[in-house]
Amino acid sequence: MMPTLHRILACLLLTTTLPAFAAAGAASRVPVVPTPEQIMALRVVGDPQIDRAGQWIAYTVGTPQAQGKPPRSRVWRVPATGKGTPYELQAPDAASDEHPRWSADGRYLDFISNRPLPTTEATSGLAAGQVWRVDAHGHAATLLTRASGDVSAFELSPDGTRIAYLMTDRTDAATTAAREARDDAVQVEHTVQFSRVWLRDLRGGDTRVLTPPGMQVHDLAWSPDGRTLALRVSDGTTLNDYWYRSRVMLFDADNGAPGPVLEPRASAHALQWSPDGTRLLYGHLGEHGMVADITVHAIDSGHRVVLGADWNGTLWRARWQDDRSVVGLGQRGVRGTFLRLDAATGGWKEVARPQVPFASFTTSPGGRSAYLGIRDDQPAEVWTLDGGKLAARTDHHPEVAGWAHGRVRELEWTSSRDGLHITGLLVTPPGWTPGTPLPTLVQGHGGPAWAWWSGWLGSWHDWAQLLATHGYAVFLPNPRGSEGGGHAFAEVARNDWGGADFQDILDGLDMLEKEGVVDPQRLAMGGWSYGGYMSAWAVTHSDRFRTAIVGAGVIDIGAMALTTDTPDYLPGYFGDPVTQRAAYDARSPIRYADRVKVPVLILHGEQDKRVPLSQGDMFHRALKFNGTPVEMVTYPRGPHWFFETAHGRDVQQRVLDWLDSQLGVERTD
Repeated sequence: MMPTLHRILACLLLTTTLPAFAAAGAASRVPVVPTPEQIMALRVVGDPQIDRAGQWIAYTVGTPQAQGKPPRSRVWRVPATGKGTPYELQAPDAASDEHPRWSADGRYLDFISNRPLPTTEATSGLAAGQVWRVDAHGHAATLLTRASGDVSAFELSPDGTRIAYLMTDRTDAATTAAREARDDAVQVEHTVQFSRVWLRDLRGGDTRVLTPPGMQVHDLAWSPDGRTLALRVSDGTTLNDYWYRSRVMLFDADNGAPGPVLEPRASAHALQWSPDGTRLLYGHLGEHGMVADITVHAIDSGHRVVLGADWNGTLWRARWQDDRSVVGLGQRGVRGTFLRLDAATGGWKEVARPQVPFASFTTSPGGRSAYLGIRDDQPAEVWTLDGGKLAARTDHHPEVAGWAHGRVRELEWTSSRDGLHITGLLVTPPGWTPGTPLPTLVQGHGGPAWAWWSGWLGSWHDWAQLLATHGYAVFLPNPRGSEGGGHAFAEVARNDWGGADFQDILDGLDMLEKEGVVDPQRLAMGGWSYGGYMSAWAVTHSDRFRTAIVGAGVIDIGAMALTTDTPDYLPGYFGDPVTQRAAYDARSPIRYADRVKVPVLILHGEQDKRVPLSQGDMFHRALKFNGTPVEMVTYPRGPHWFFETAHGRDVQQRVLDWLDSQLGVERTD
């Protein structure tokens, strides 16, 4: 294969052989090179919920919308076995339905929806987001809640007579009047509106609030006897409280009397009672806030068992199958992993190695599980794990079959520093001949306690499929500090951002250069969030990269620690941001901005609270002062994680165009 992109494209598009598409026996045709617009138009499949009998799966499908609107969500259902086809539950055209949950007997499906209220309720002052119920076939929709504020989560009592739901306190009249008069000064960190638990009796309609003012409720779970609610709560309402400052406690479901705190340092893991009601499953947040232990807690004795404590991977989620067994899903290396876990000992056994984008699964008592699965050439769909066998149950992305697909290769290499085992991925153009050097992007992931996964890599922030089908190699490393290698592997990045983790990336890059994959004269670094940080660090500490793309990157770590919406995040890595400021500065790209000699593209959302816009601004200004070529693009309304279709399209197109121009790639398509 020739080293220039227009010759690569000419070769790969004319010689790539793919199976026939659409109708059986249809002739093979030249695959379509996907565009940013097509990638942003992909539907979003999520939240698979299998019923207790293990026969049906309810799930959601989000359809992207224009004009900055979030995806329109609908509930679908599909048989968990056989060849039955999925179908969508009927809903008004403009409605969004989400959070589907089966009743215990499987006769009903409940969900949150903003569909129009019944005529009798239209003028009653109810909020738009309520819990609705349909029968098992998706018919006869009825309203279950009559909440004055939008419902964010719910769970039915085991006997089906009561519903517990979360609703944020309404703004009082005095506050509303002050806002309208623009007399609306805000006292920081003095929240007055909290998400509280409400109980509604479905037989008589009696509704009351259960939890007290001043307590934020994040998650809830009914005990099997219907007498107790397990709650994950905090004293504040911020995202920082959600991730780092919550606790697990019990409440009497009849009188609201608070019980003991079972876990004072909880992680954001769903609460789940054992079927016999004697134990509770929850997450315990590690000392430094970057790992968590999924724990089984015996209510009477207080005995705790950590599940999979010695497993060399990251256990994301766990679900009870029966009183003795728990099914877990996590990541080891670049592959997802299903585990069978012993609730009494925490012992584990790997039962399957699927390709998954993240943990989203449910399990029936019979052991059949529904989960979100991917393939190299297919975005997330509903899959089942049944007796160790994996099977796709849906296909909401038929258009992707006609696209060109980059080839995904799973990688392993050894650290030159200490022999640590490192994993990652390489995505190359379809039809590429090994040994022909390619223009290459090294893309860092967010986190750092996150990881790239084997499978589909095409979205506004996953650029591998887009770039590979346009002639690039994309190297996706999971250096130390990432998920997928156990707790110690994730925590070893403390006080060492840009140190051994960066060397891990360079070691993988050395391996690919020796193989003849990477053209060292056409090499770039890019990424979002921590990946943006690593891109800025790379061009301040190495002359190997011809350009960098810094997406919402951390530039001054100490400044971010004092301005981010998750202030407990960075101290876990570097300590107190005031007294330990030297440690923060030593690892901050801004301190080395004068070393950057190559062009840089900075992308940042204007409403980013996680990595504030000031981080991108200061890097942009520093490079300008230094005379370094730099471009910065900001996105109005853009948070840290984009959802607007036009913004996602623009990010991808700018990445592609920037790499073409900076790496000297000539495009003829």
